[in-house]
Amino acid sequence: MLTQSQNVALSPLDFSNYQNALLGVLWNELMEGAVEPMQAPVPYLINFAEDCLLCAIVMLRDKYEVPVSGDFTIPLEEEEFSSGGEPIGLVYVTAAPTQSAAQEANVGIIISASHRRKGYACEAVELALKWAFEDLKFHRIQAALMDDAQKDRAMRLFVGQGFRHEGTRRRSVLKPERRGVVGVWKDVTYLAMLDTEWALRNMLKHKGPVPTLWDEMFARHATEREEMVKWDEKHNRVRKVSSTETLR
Repeated sequence: MLTQSQNVALSPLDFSNYQNALLGVLWNELMEGAVEPMQAPVPYLINFAEDCLLCAIVMLRDKYEVPVSGDFTIPLEEEEFSSGGEPIGLVYVTAAPTQSAAQEANVGIIISASHRRKGYACEAVELALKWAFEDLKFHRIQAALMDDAQKDRAMRLFVGQGFRHEGTRRRSVLKPERRGVVGVWKDVTYLAMLDTEWALRNMLKHKGPVPTLWDEMFARHATEREEMVKWDEKHNRVRKVSSTETLR
């Protein structure tokens, strides 16, 4: 498994490293806003990690520099970065037994507030996807995004990675009562990537801008329109005349 990228490294979470104050804070945030942690049968990070295919600490890699004469330093090359460093987040890949049999999995991530908007989440998710698609040979990875304050940022992250919007299940997850707040049903939006899209993404990675939410929305609407036209034609709901004008 590729465990590090330009700026971050993934360190599998286990009994030797899970007792960290920041990880406790991040786990509580996941329990509040992420579908899989919120539905975990045992509400503790270490138990959740044991049930995951991957549950890793996102570490900010140290960059060492070689001192030279005077006040100047020379940065080392990429391979001379340290894989250790400061923990800044959690990333996980999990699958229910039925999903594993179908070669499907779920991915989720959280980065500490002070390290957001710096591209670290993108790098960590890409490492997790590479492992799931290329090592485990999964054919579909999905992200389930609950309707909350973090949803838009999460959608930008996953759409930027090449995920496609698949739909929203209305009031499909019950957010349980917590800290005196009454439980409430929440909408969940599903984004997903197929193994073929992962392969194509890598081929086209440097040949165009990163997809935006607008790009994804327009592509989705175009696909839905084509499907509606096909359905209408199949059921003789569309009549074409000589002027090529389409009438209903």
